[in-house]
Amino acid sequence: MNGQKLFSRLWKMEKLRRILHVNTNKVKFNHQQQANFFLLLADLLSVGFSVKEALGFIKAVNPKLAPWIDSIDKRMQKGASFAQSLQQEVKDDLFYQLLLAEKHGNLTKTLSEVGKILTARERQRKKLFSLLQYPLILLGMLGVVICGLILFVFPELKVWQGERQTLPLIHMITLGATYLFTVIFISAVFQWLRWHQMNKEQRLIKICTIPIIGKCYCYYFQYYLTSILGSMLQQGLSLAEICEITQSFDRKSILYIFGNKIMTTIQRDGDISEVVATYSFLPNELIVFMNKGATRENMGRDLIVFANLKFKALTTAIEHLLIFVQPVIFSIIAIIIVILYLSILLPIYHSFQGVY
Repeated sequence: MNGQKLFSRLWKMEKLRRILHVNTNKVKFNHQQQANFFLLLADLLSVGFSVKEALGFIKAVNPKLAPWIDSIDKRMQKGASFAQSLQQEVKDDLFYQLLLAEKHGNLTKTLSEVGKILTARERQRKKLFSLLQYPLILLGMLGVVICGLILFVFPELKVWQGERQTLPLIHMITLGATYLFTVIFISAVFQWLRWHQMNKEQRLIKICTIPIIGKCYCYYFQYYLTSILGSMLQQGLSLAEICEITQSFDRKSILYIFGNKIMTTIQRDGDISEVVATYSFLPNELIVFMNKGATRENMGRDLIVFANLKFKALTTAIEHLLIFVQPVIFSIIAIIIVILYLSILLPIYHSFQGVY
């Protein structure tokens, strides 16, 4: 009997251990945790810590990041570089930015920039969520009201009206709404199919032409490319060498596409202005910087300053968009409420006209 209890206890402990082990392997860290990690790592590297020492320090002061840091440390022990050990944890654009910084640029500065980007994204995401909370609650309540009207009120109005025909205005509103939603649905399906038929280069160009949000994507791509280009130029690399390095990257990455286009242009004795004209997300200022005749170090410095300006422009543009989130949703709610009032009051008014 005691042996059976002991076996049962050991089985439960082993089962619990396996569950905890599986859950530990599946730990995911949000953008805010990643941002804090990169910012702290940049601070530690700037005061003389090595990457390994910095990882150990972060693990000690922030135990929540221990599983993530352990996985990074294991990959580095197997021969992966710091950036390569992060490939599974970050998006491709950030991974290549870190990879280039580790091999040819300033890793500490890049880590700080990545941390700031992730912090800004998380702050804007939280702000968007807070702005959407109240309007979404109102839309949910409005949806319940609409369901109640359709199930209970409109059938009674129809019975009250008897055999009278529906008012032309109500008929026009219903017909117009149906046509509008049909057109929107068909357009969305068409755009979705067209999007999936595009290659990565076509998608980059297309996304920058989207109304309202396209400008934000342009600012981000301009910041991303000019910051990397400026950092590598400051290290003494030529434009041709930089483009050659990017050809070892994933063909779907923006750096590979950009580098391949420049290499093709250089090989046929073309000018960089042709590349800028091809991609709407490339700034015209890039032509000025490249044709300025400055040294690589000064050119890199100018591009990094320009990249910082674009990052500020990106943040400002997103903040301006967030300002209009609630007014737009409230306007939609107001229009729906007006239509509901008309759909209820006009039949009643029409019935009273028939009585008098």
